[in-house]
Order: sequence, then structure tokens, then C-alpha cells
Amino acid sequence: MVKMHSMNNMALSPSSESKMRSPDRILELEVIDGKSPRTNMGMTDVSLFTGDNKLHAKMDNETTLWGLQYEKGVVPEPLKQKFTSFKTLKRFAEDYFLKRNVRIKEIKD
Repeated sequence: MVKMHSMNNMALSPSSESKMRSPDRILELEVIDGKSPRTNMGMTDVSLFTGDNKLHAKMDNETTLWGLQYEKGVVPEPLKQKFTSFKTLKRFAEDYFLKRNVRIKEIKD
């Protein structure tokens, strides 16, 4: 039996996530409800929402550990961790950004 999935939630659905194979995935972010993003220092890089900067989840080919990095600049200290799976990295990133009024809109493989 083939299970059909809705295209609306395709970007973040568990079935499409399991089909991702790229060791470099882009996490597209958006501000929740148009409110200002928050950090403990009061500022968030707005270029993450305009497309001028991107947040990458990358797997190290030697260690197979996942980490986060910006195309431009340095990620905040809490995001400098390594994760044993993309699923664990994604869950951590979701929790981190939700506390800052930001959500992961899409994951590009």
C-alpha cells in the first residue's frame, strides 16, 4: 500500500525529511507573526529573513556529526554544538529559534 502525503507540509514532514540525502541542508527561517525576533542580546541578524544570509546544517564527512553555520558570520555560541543526527539538530534548532520568535519555514536539501 502506498501512502500519499499532502504537498502543503512537504518541506517539514517526517517522510520527506527521511528522503533527504544532502550533507548540506539550508534551514530557511521566518519571524513568527511578523513580530520582532528576539535574542538574549536584543538583536538577530535580519539578513537570515531576507535571503542575504543562510543557515546551513552540514554533516562532517569524517565524523558524520552535524553542525550549523552561517554563510556570512559566526553562529551564536549555543548553536556551535555538534549533533549525531540531522533530526536531533533540527529539533534543537527549532527549540532555540522558537524562544526567539523565529521558526524554521523550510528545509532545502
